[in-house]
Formats: sequence, C-alpha cells, structure tokens
Amino acid sequence: MVISIFPDNVLWDLSFSKELLCVTFNTLYVNCKLMVRLDQIDLSKEGLNKFFSPIETRIMKTLWSEGEMTTTMLTEKTNIPLTSVAGTLDRLVKAGYAARHSETIKGRIKYFYEPIFSEKEIAIKITNSILDRLVDTFGPLAIENFSKYSGKKII
Repeated sequence: MVISIFPDNVLWDLSFSKELLCVTFNTLYVNCKLMVRLDQIDLSKEGLNKFFSPIETRIMKTLWSEGEMTTTMLTEKTNIPLTSVAGTLDRLVKAGYAARHSETIKGRIKYFYEPIFSEKEIAIKITNSILDRLVDTFGPLAIENFSKYSGKKII
C-alpha cells in the first residue's frame, strides 16, 4: 500500500504494510519515519543540500562512499566534530536513513553505522513524493508540464 499525505508542511513517504502503521498524537507515522520537511526544501542549494542539512549530506555521502563506519571514523573522514556527528547519526537512524548496530571489540562496545538506502534510492523516494503531491494538487496541468521535460537533456 502506498499513500502520500502532507500534514503540517511535512513530506512523508508512506509505503507500508498495514502492520507497520501507527498513529500517535493525531499524526500519522509509517515505520515512524519522517521524511523531508517541505518547509526546509531550499531549491537554491546544490544536490542533496536542497533537502538535508549540510552535515547530514556530508555524513550520508561519506557512508555511501566508504560503507559501514563508526562515529570516530566519520569524524576523521569529514572533519565534523564528534558531538555533531553523533547527534546527526542519531537523527538519521530515527528517520530511517541510516542503520546502527553494535559490536564488542576488546571489551568495549562500538557502534557502526551504514546507509539504509543508496543515494539513488533516496532521490527516487524524494522525487516520487514531490511528483505525487504535484499531481494531487495540480492534476492534468502537472502531467502536461511534465511531458515538456521528456525531450530535455538530464544532467
């Protein structure tokens, strides 16, 4: 089942099975994953910075290129302070963009993070959600305008 809704200017990805649906405080969550906030989309920015903070983008791009990493490894690779990396990773895990697992190494617990989706999969999810909302809002006019792009070169 796929549904797209947009309460409170929030863009949600609602691909789910009935068992994963939960409602809290009159807000619909699916897999408890808040997607991109519409009021935070800034089309003047480059790449994923249109939809994510610069730190989120740097962390995700690093995870995509390097694979599984610890907070320390991400700090060294990105030059982002450890506390910022840890807080951002926690938000990315809660939002469903990154996965966390722990391992005990030499008696110490280490947390490892990896992306759940590829960069292409995230782009598809965001694009589909935005396009669905445009079609829901503008109907045939949106479809007519989309057709104008079929002959344009995509970078």
